[in-house]
Amino acid sequence: MIYRETMPPGQAHGQAYNGQQPNRPIQNAQPFQHIQGQPRQPQIGYPQYANANSNGLNGYAVNGGVAPAYQPHQAQYSQPAYPQQPPPQQQQQQQQQYPRQQQPQATAYYSNNAAHLTNYTAPISHARPADITPPLEFVNPSFLQNNVPPRPPVQAQPKAQPQTQPSPAPVKVEASMSPQLQQITSAKASPRNSPILSENRTLPAGSAPRTSAKDPRRQASAGGITKSPVLSQSPAHVETLPILLSVAEDCFSQAGLAAHGVAKSLSRPEVEQHHKLVATGLGCLELALKSSKLPPRLEARLCLRYASILTEETTNLMEAETALSRGIAVCEKHRLLDLKYSSVFLLMKTLFQRNQKAAFKSIDGHINECTTFKVTHWIYAFRFLKASFHLQAGSPADIHAVENLKKIAFMAHSRDEKAIFVLATLLEGLAHLSTMKDDWATRVQTCIAQASKLQLDETINLPQLDILLLLLDLACSLRQKSHVVSFQKLSILQKRLDELRDSAEWTPNSNEILLPIWRSHGPATISKDTSAILRPGEAVDYLVLSALGKQETYALAFVFNGIVALTKATTPGKSSSLWSEAVRILQDNKAITTSQSLPEALKNSDWAKELACYSHVLIGLQSATLCDWAKVKSCLQAIQEIQPSSEFLEMITLYLTGVFHQGTANLSEALGIWKDERFDLERKIGAKNHVSTVVQTELSILSALNQIWIMQEPAYQNDVETGRLVDQLRPLCEDNPDSEIRTAYHLVLASCNFNPPFSINQIKSHIQHSLAGAQQTSNTQCLSIALNTMRCRLFENVVGEQALKSARAGSAQAKKSGNILWMSVAEGMLAQSYEMQGALADAQLSREMAIKLANEARSKTSV
Repeated sequence: MIYRETMPPGQAHGQAYNGQQPNRPIQNAQPFQHIQGQPRQPQIGYPQYANANSNGLNGYAVNGGVAPAYQPHQAQYSQPAYPQQPPPQQQQQQQQQYPRQQQPQATAYYSNNAAHLTNYTAPISHARPADITPPLEFVNPSFLQNNVPPRPPVQAQPKAQPQTQPSPAPVKVEASMSPQLQQITSAKASPRNSPILSENRTLPAGSAPRTSAKDPRRQASAGGITKSPVLSQSPAHVETLPILLSVAEDCFSQAGLAAHGVAKSLSRPEVEQHHKLVATGLGCLELALKSSKLPPRLEARLCLRYASILTEETTNLMEAETALSRGIAVCEKHRLLDLKYSSVFLLMKTLFQRNQKAAFKSIDGHINECTTFKVTHWIYAFRFLKASFHLQAGSPADIHAVENLKKIAFMAHSRDEKAIFVLATLLEGLAHLSTMKDDWATRVQTCIAQASKLQLDETINLPQLDILLLLLDLACSLRQKSHVVSFQKLSILQKRLDELRDSAEWTPNSNEILLPIWRSHGPATISKDTSAILRPGEAVDYLVLSALGKQETYALAFVFNGIVALTKATTPGKSSSLWSEAVRILQDNKAITTSQSLPEALKNSDWAKELACYSHVLIGLQSATLCDWAKVKSCLQAIQEIQPSSEFLEMITLYLTGVFHQGTANLSEALGIWKDERFDLERKIGAKNHVSTVVQTELSILSALNQIWIMQEPAYQNDVETGRLVDQLRPLCEDNPDSEIRTAYHLVLASCNFNPPFSINQIKSHIQHSLAGAQQTSNTQCLSIALNTMRCRLFENVVGEQALKSARAGSAQAKKSGNILWMSVAEGMLAQSYEMQGALADAQLSREMAIKLANEARSKTSV
């Protein structure tokens, strides 16, 4: 709707003089006119305002639908001329007939629209700059927000002005402070209820016009303009809260769906766009929380949602705790138990990020409270949360962590909730697997046996639990070096994975596991608002836990498959193809349909990168055993692109780098890497008994053994350093629980020369231990080295059938290992044995083969 020279709200119609209005007729006032040939339609859409703010003035805010009080200053609105405005001469005539009188209180304006303005105090606004001429402008929406009724049409037209047609319908005023438009219409209403009076309505003859009691200035003469008995109506309220919540959830949804791609690319524009969406959503929620008319349940939900986004996406933990404390207080006041426990659950996660010791103490108190009130569902939730705290704190096998899992299993067994019992038992087995205690294998097998008893129960037919059970069983056998049993368990795992490949029970985008819980008959503590933790179902409720995705599980299975395939030498390099397939699966971009936070997506992406990096390390190590140094170099480059962040991956990558330099005859660089402080044996002695620490200790042992081998070269010989390393290795290797470490230790001592030298009995003892260890672990590489070392140390320049058999055995085993360098060494020793036996033709063939293999091995080092 367009006004021209609109009178500011709160001003009286006509000229005001000392609170009185003179009795003079109004001329040149015409009813509202439309352009000919165009139907009149209501204005829909967002109005363009004179100033920069959407509501027409700076700093204006709607509080509960009631506009604040404004000072009665003069308000100048920039309004364009209406298409059918009077000619300039008529305007000048009007101004001459009715000169405006100045007074200190207000200025009287006239309008060409026959609408009556109620008493309204004009807000202060700023005039639009003169150089900006918008095609269409609207009056101040703050004025329209209060449902100001229009003025009634004048009863008589001035004689000097030609008669115009009246408006065909009441004027519809549209004002919108939000995308939800509201129209203020008055169709077929009574004069007392309608802000618009018919033009044909006149006062009875001889009756005096009514005078407004609220505004003493509004007094009209008996022969003047007819006044409308307008009654004040309630202001139109624009509900902005649903709009704010809708915008916030839309922003969070878009950011969550794009989080997976952002975590993989980490490009600056995408990260900034994600942060912008999250900030916009948080701003909307923060503005919604400032409302004073929130229902209790909605307020608690908003506090929970606001705090969850702050905890997941930002580092503003104190603000999150403040919002959660507010929500918990509202829940306790209005007995909203479901939202209360959800808020407490999130508060524990927030507190753990800030103070782990306080979080453990606080969560024990909440578990006791839930136990007192017999809220079983939330006891499960808080105990599993405590188990995750132990895992994040790096103490999954701590006595308190194991005791917590045992309590979960006991409660689940007493309530006949088998799925929770199986999961708690398997988690306890994983905790024992990460320790180096003497009875770790017995504890793990006990947990596996308890879970296997219920494996065929239909009530716990969950694919994730089946795969977790099979992976735990396979990992236990691999650690025990039981390769025959490992093959059997691997075949079972592969069969189960093939069954679940196209199963609808486990979708590719599923990253959670639902554990059924019997529904309790106590107070309602589970609802749709707790679906992220406890989800209501039809017959039973469900405990929601995050689990490994289907794609990641298959990649992990390929890694295990490659490790098991190492013990079979039928196809050298088969393990590398399996690990390459695992990397391909991890790099495959799957369609993400679930929303997740960016930190969560980054964690999943980092886990996938670490598994890919570990696979590249394994590929590089096997390629080194096959003297494929070009592939080792490419693996190192791939690892460098991934940039592993964990200390373990950095250390094992450094070890692979040392192997590469040593294999390519760059002994000085290799020796410098082996002397790195991260491989210092003195730092590893007395370290805590944990798997990650044990692996680092084993890498340090291997680096020391490589140093001893390099120092056999005359250019790097150092008897003092060699003796010191042997003294450090002896207590760590002779009684090491890992048989492969013991085998490598005995191989090095059997093949190297020391000062003073070892006796022949000592050499025989080391060879015997190395052969036994290689056969026990089915390690073809170590068995090849052991047989050739035995031929070199015990049958050098010896004539006899036993020496020839030893040389032939070493050559055959070297061919099985696929190592070109050791094949060359074995063929050379076999040629020497043939010469000692007088078989010169066979010796010549073996020597030519040895030279050919040596040249090939030499050529592969040029990378």
